[in-house]
Amino acid sequence: MLSRLDPRSWPITVKVPLAVASLMVLVGLILSERVLARLADTQERHLRDLAQSYLDGLSSAVAPSMLRDDTWEVFDAIERARDLHRSLRPLETVVSHADGRVIAASDPRRHPVGSSNEERQRVQVAGAESFSFEAGADTATAVRKLSYPGQTVGFIEAVFDTRHLAAERRSVMLALVATNGLLTLLLATAGWLLVARMMRPVTILTNHLGLARGASAVPIAEDVVIRQRGEFGRLFRAYNALAASMDERETLVKKLAEEERLGSLGRLASALAHEINNPLGGLFNALATLRTHGHLAHVRANAIGLLERGLVGMRDVVRTTLAVYREEKRPRDLVASDLADLQLLIAPEARRKSVSVTLENALDGTLPLPSTPVRQAILNLLLNAVAASPEGAGVVLNASVSGGLFVASVRDRGPGLPEAAAQVLVGPMAVTPLRDGGGLGLWTTRRLVSELGGRIEVDHPGEGGTLLRLVIPLRSAQELSDVA
Repeated sequence: MLSRLDPRSWPITVKVPLAVASLMVLVGLILSERVLARLADTQERHLRDLAQSYLDGLSSAVAPSMLRDDTWEVFDAIERARDLHRSLRPLETVVSHADGRVIAASDPRRHPVGSSNEERQRVQVAGAESFSFEAGADTATAVRKLSYPGQTVGFIEAVFDTRHLAAERRSVMLALVATNGLLTLLLATAGWLLVARMMRPVTILTNHLGLARGASAVPIAEDVVIRQRGEFGRLFRAYNALAASMDERETLVKKLAEEERLGSLGRLASALAHEINNPLGGLFNALATLRTHGHLAHVRANAIGLLERGLVGMRDVVRTTLAVYREEKRPRDLVASDLADLQLLIAPEARRKSVSVTLENALDGTLPLPSTPVRQAILNLLLNAVAASPEGAGVVLNASVSGGLFVASVRDRGPGLPEAAAQVLVGPMAVTPLRDGGGLGLWTTRRLVSELGGRIEVDHPGEGGTLLRLVIPLRSAQELSDVA
């Protein structure tokens, strides 16, 4: 829920129209403010000019009457001025002496003759002319000082109705809001349609990349590629070339893995031949002894015992080889005897190199791991360890389970694993076997362990040699049900 509220997680088809709408709203606010400010200036200027014209005419009409203190003449001049400037909409006009006493007003009941108030006195004491108008207000006020000759004899204060100007301002504001809102909606919709059309190729490419993450890369259909022009067309063609190269690489990887599997079998074949041929000589000797002295009970018993032991040894070697290299139709879980089979299988190669192989097997029962890839990975490490160890040295295989992890370590006493070979095991998956053709077994081991969700650790103990550690997580019950 929180990720949906984060604008960074929104699709670009939403962010771009929102950005366009936000910019349009900002531009609309700025333009509306400038239009309304200009309208207010225009209204104030026109109203000021009309008010000055009204006060000019009224000043000329009431000045002689004020000197005679003729209230009726002043009142009559006010009425004539109101009729003459009806379009200005004067609401109230008050003519007063210099001391603030009213001579005449358009509303005598509100401003009786001779009355005074503090506000009028304050303006008159200041002795200044003023004009007060606020945009959107219902009234405006203008004050005119009357002088004769050289001294102030009175003041004219007029209040004008400006509700029509406020209504005009509101109508302009509504027109601006409606226009800006319509333009914002139209541009946001156009932006969404344009971005959605522009992002359609990106969506296609994103979907294909998502499929490539879970399986092999699926190329984009050729008719879709043909319809694209410019950068997206080149991008689609580059993706299809990448998908083709990934398929070729996957095929090559499978081929290399199979070749390594067969290669390791070939390396063991000569040693296994010795394991089978050596007891064959004794078996033939036992058969010859039986033919010659089979009538003797003790000779017959010894010969039969030799035959049995030799056949059992040959059976164990052949059965172990088949168990490691035979394809299993259904994955079988790993058991402790699988590691014992590896020790028996590596024994001929170890004897040929005069290297001892010790198994420290702490496994108990069945582990929820596929036996075939685990055995293949450990066998590859054992073969490399035996090959790297000098004569008379020892290789130790240790297997245990800790914290839901299967840990198998292979330790040798060789000169140490080269850095380039170590990178094949622990570097990024893009690291391929060494250029001289070596490291294929290590690369295959890395691939097998990675497919099981595990990792390989390389350590160089202080007493020499190399310690390779496989760490593979045990499968959960849900994963086991999925496999079943």
